[in-house]
Amino acid sequence: MRRSILLFCFFTLTACSSQAPLPTDHYYRLPELRDVNSDEKRVSSISVITFQAEGLYQERAILYTEDEIELKQYHYHHWTDSPTRLLQERLAERLRLSSISNLVLNTFEGNSELIIKGQIKAFERLQQIGSESVYVKLLLQVNSNTKHTPILHKEYVQTVVLPSNSITNAIKAFAEAVDLIFSDFYDDLVEIIKM
Repeated sequence: MRRSILLFCFFTLTACSSQAPLPTDHYYRLPELRDVNSDEKRVSSISVITFQAEGLYQERAILYTEDEIELKQYHYHHWTDSPTRLLQERLAERLRLSSISNLVLNTFEGNSELIIKGQIKAFERLQQIGSESVYVKLLLQVNSNTKHTPILHKEYVQTVVLPSNSITNAIKAFAEAVDLIFSDFYDDLVEIIKM
């Protein structure tokens, strides 16, 4: 009996020690912004507030769905920061590069001429048989320091198809979708400022 228990313990310990190491965590950031056209200064200062999000969209794990209903998290693929901060920083950088304002802050300043708020409604990879894409939906709002109601409140949606199934292509597609949304938003913002 003792011999059987010892053999059992020996085989159990041997089996445990031969497990493969855990996969390495991978962290991703959006590629650097390029090719942003410089515009004329239209306002003195803009504050871009940290975006809002519910549930899983606040977390750093990259999300995916196979049926557009159930969201799943990659266990070893993460954003370098939460999507709420990544998108806030990207929009602020986009506005700085455009030269639309003397000052673009990524904090709330009560005396900023414009205050931009965003909410992430969807930010996920779609994995379906025969096609891979990313889907991004953002609600963006602009408040004026001099008006009591928002001057812009609009939902923006983009889907970008991946050229091949890889996480790197997915990250590039996320950046493309976000940049397309921010470009549309910028055009809307300029039109409203002109009025």
